[in-house]
Amino acid sequence: MHADLRRTYGEEYLRDGITHPISHVLDLAFGYWCAAVVADAIDDQALVDDLAPWADGWPAAFNPETGLMAKSTFYEGGPWNYSFRLLHDMAARIKVAGGEDRFVELLDRFFGYGAPAVVQPGLRPGRDELERGYELGRFEGMNNEPDMEAPWAYHYAGRPDRTAEVVHAAVHQMFGTGPGGLAGNDDSGAISSWYVWASLGLFPVAGQNVVLLHPPAFEEAEIRTAESEIFIRTSGFRAPSRDTAPQYIQSVRLDGVEVPQTWLTMSDLHRGGELHITLGDTPSDWGSSLRPPSRPSVGATALATGVTK
Repeated sequence: MHADLRRTYGEEYLRDGITHPISHVLDLAFGYWCAAVVADAIDDQALVDDLAPWADGWPAAFNPETGLMAKSTFYEGGPWNYSFRLLHDMAARIKVAGGEDRFVELLDRFFGYGAPAVVQPGLRPGRDELERGYELGRFEGMNNEPDMEAPWAYHYAGRPDRTAEVVHAAVHQMFGTGPGGLAGNDDSGAISSWYVWASLGLFPVAGQNVVLLHPPAFEEAEIRTAESEIFIRTSGFRAPSRDTAPQYIQSVRLDGVEVPQTWLTMSDLHRGGELHITLGDTPSDWGSSLRPPSRPSVGATALATGVTK
């Protein structure tokens, strides 16, 4: 059995902390981290101490030479599709990739910046055609959940402008009101909920009290929460479509107070108020010197302070 696994995965199979499919390494580490957060909330420090080291096991899933997931099997995708999830320690994840510049280069390749357009698969693509697509290592849109978070990975490298471009293209080119207007199998609401959050200019990070900001697709919106209402207002808004260029955030204010970073907390949204976003047609330096929280200490309260580059 081990010989067969060696042939399939290489000697990496024998390393401690590795399980296959290797994406499970990320799943398990994130699960341990979330459990540690809950343990901290109920003041069970012994359990926190037990779980925290397991939450640090995720780097074993990556090949530091490529900056991508290590060799393994992947469901409905390949290593590129699974490599840009929003982990609980994105700062360390970016270091594994070789630093911010290298990480942005990988993301740019994944999203096809500077590359020829991809030939879309036929009506009933065969195995060979699908495998050629996986080997290309390109963003699959909304075909599968593992890379739905990838556009916001740019935030953690100080490039919210790239997020704005990718999300604009996905929202306005992959969705519509006619037949085929939903980009794939909704999977119990996964794709439609992605569209709602992306259109609002908000993206909640799973398991963390963090909501990433990007240009909304509507001039105004209102969200009713259990505690209050949050009103999203814009200045400089230009109605978007599949044929228009993206807009970029120039500045953000929450109840008149400047928000220099590219995120809020979910607690901020639940408290309600007015979120005012000023938009423009060219990228600005908004948010480029601050990074969203990476692996905030279990029980940390300073999620909104960020990390200055």
